[in-house]
Amino acid sequence: MSTTETIAPPTTTRQKEYVHVPQQPVSQQGIGDISIKNLTVSFKTPKGVYTAIDNISLEIKKGEIVAFIGHSGCGKSTLMGAISGMTTPTTGEVIANGKTVKGPGPDRGIVFQNYSLLPWLSVYKNIYEAVDSTMKHLSHTEKIELVENNLKMVKLWEHKDKLPGQLSGGMKQRVSIARAFAIDPKILLLDEPFGALDALTKSNMHLELLKLWNIGNREKTIVMVTHDIEEAIFLCDRVVVMNNGPAATIKEIVEVNLPRPRNKKDIVHNEEYMTIHDKLLNLLIDKFSIND
Repeated sequence: MSTTETIAPPTTTRQKEYVHVPQQPVSQQGIGDISIKNLTVSFKTPKGVYTAIDNISLEIKKGEIVAFIGHSGCGKSTLMGAISGMTTPTTGEVIANGKTVKGPGPDRGIVFQNYSLLPWLSVYKNIYEAVDSTMKHLSHTEKIELVENNLKMVKLWEHKDKLPGQLSGGMKQRVSIARAFAIDPKILLLDEPFGALDALTKSNMHLELLKLWNIGNREKTIVMVTHDIEEAIFLCDRVVVMNNGPAATIKEIVEVNLPRPRNKKDIVHNEEYMTIHDKLLNLLIDKFSIND
C-alpha cells in the first residue's frame, strides 16, 4: 500500500468511524526508536525502599503505537516517566532517539490526562509558548504558521482566543495533542489522556490522534498508558501487559495483527479482534479467579 495515500474525510454521525493509515516498515534503530534495557526504578519511602518496576527490557521501533496496560500500581506510569525523563532509573537505562535519556526533552512530547494547559493563556498562546520555547531555530512567522496549522488540524482554530476554562474536556485534550504535535517530537507519550472523557468524545479523539499520526506517514512513535482494552486494540500495534507491583515486570506482549485502516464498528466482529480481546482480558483478570 502506498504511503502517499490520503486519509479518509472527517467522519460524521452517518459515516463509519474510519481512518486510513498506510502501512510503513519501521526504520532501523535510531530516531524514533526506544530501547529499554534492564530498567529498575526504586523509591525511598518511610517504610523502606519500594521497587516500582524491576529489570524491564523492551524495544519499540519507529512508527509503532504501543500501549502499556495493567492494574493500578503495576508501574505503567513509572515506565512512562522513565521514557519521558521525568523519572530517574535506579539501574538500567532508556535510549530514545539514539541517545540515553537523562531528562525531559522536546524530542519526546507528552500528553497527560489532566491536559496540563496554562489556564491564564488562550488556546493559541498555550501552543505558541511551547513552540517558541522549543523551536528556537524558526522565525516568528514560521512559528505562527506552525501554531495555526496544528490548531486547524484538530479543528480548534475558531476557538483560538478562548481560555482553557471555556473549553470542554475533549477540546482541552485536542489542545494538548496539538501542542505536543506542534513541537514535532519524534516520540509522543500519552499517559491515559482519554481516561476522563465520555465514550463518544473518546472515540472521536482516537480518530483525531490517528489522523495526526498519519499526516507524517507514521514517522512518529507513540507510547501510551491505558486501562482500556478496546482502546489499546484499536490504536496499537502491540500491547504490553504488566504484572502487578511492587517490582512489576512485563507479563506478556500481545501483537495486534489487525490490518490498517481499522474501522471501530467492523473490527469488533473480527475473529482476530475477539481473540486478542479475550487474551488481554484473561491476562488482566486471571488473578481474580474465584475458588469454590
